[in-house]
Amino acid sequence: MQKIINKKAFALGIILCIFLIAIIIATVFSIQCKQENPSSWVLQSYENTVVLLNNGEVVEVFGNISLDTLPKEDLKHLESGIAFLTKEEALLAVEDYDG
Repeated sequence: MQKIINKKAFALGIILCIFLIAIIIATVFSIQCKQENPSSWVLQSYENTVVLLNNGEVVEVFGNISLDTLPKEDLKHLESGIAFLTKEEALLAVEDYDG
């Protein structure tokens, strides 16, 4: 009788270990995906204006914003690109440049 209980406990332990390993793998994969693509919306300078990029593709061109009129600090940020989590956040930021 004791051997049957030990076998069941051993089997239950193995199942729990497999379940925990699966959870850990899923968590690591989820974290990796978030780190690889934290933001797909980027405001960036282009020629003499600002563009909104989504996954590297131009979505919108803000021709009414001239880079010549912006402060140097803003130009530095726009040259390297300013990342946003959503399109709405990016469009709100454009209002700062669109005097």
